Amino acid sequence: MLTTHQLRQVAARSGARDIGSVEYDVILTHLLQLFDEKGLTEHLAFKGGTMLRKMVFGPRGRLSTDLDFTRRTGIELDDLMLMMLDALSQPYRGISFRFDKNKDWYLTDEGCSANPVCAHAENEKGVKIKLQVSTREAPVLPVKPVPQLDQGYFKLVGFAPAAIPSLAFEEIVAEKIRAASQRSKIRDLHDLAEIASRPFNRDLVRALAVIKLWNSGGPGLDYERFRARVTDGEGYDVGELSHLLRKDQRPDLNALIPRVLDGYRFLGELTEAEKILAADGARRHEAEAGRLIASLAAG
Repeated sequence: MLTTHQLRQVAARSGARDIGSVEYDVILTHLLQLFDEKGLTEHLAFKGGTMLRKMVFGPRGRLSTDLDFTRRTGIELDDLMLMMLDALSQPYRGISFRFDKNKDWYLTDEGCSANPVCAHAENEKGVKIKLQVSTREAPVLPVKPVPQLDQGYFKLVGFAPAAIPSLAFEEIVAEKIRAASQRSKIRDLHDLAEIASRPFNRDLVRALAVIKLWNSGGPGLDYERFRARVTDGEGYDVGELSHLLRKDQRPDLNALIPRVLDGYRFLGELTEAEKILAADGARRHEAEAGRLIASLAAG
């Protein structure tokens, strides 16, 4: 683990808001490496905000302080939880792990979670990291190892950060659209705005978003509903986002919201098959959903 002096140097060079942000990012890099070495990534697909920062946006991406995965093999959930706890049972490269509460690891109907406190010689109090594995649905597109974009501190950690099996980029975007359709989180708004300027297969993303929302069992994909949710600024905590960005970055709702509304108008261009599933809140059209999933998986 990096020393406090090294964390300060990295923060100064990178423009990070404080050394705490760098500390989180370095610990997450160690945890990914640990999970890869322990074989956990053979069963998991990396996703979420940390995946976007480490594999897509790089150092200018917003900070994310947790690790999210989807189970991608038939491993039993109990066995997966045991593998995770075993990986955290011993110190790793100067970082020790502990659980301060009985409920800091648990199983649910939709996955498993562990919230270890990660401590090291110069921060014995440690920081808590949330690790979450979803079993709600299997990946639709093929999962492939994705290299981590270089961070200024990589040369200091003592290992070459591994490529981590991850959800395909379009599937990550579809999950962000599902999240933004169901809640008003400024982190989702920021990520979607950053993604909007990048090249991606919009027809594929729309179809995947239809499937993701259909699997949720609630209201389906509807651009007007998505638009209303995105426009509702009352649910956005600008201060929260500011804390996750670099010192030279300032969140601007007046810029973020139009970028998302304009960048995702394609969500309103549903095909006939997509319209059926988008209107199927009761999930009666399983056969149609299966055919769409199969066609997407086959490319």
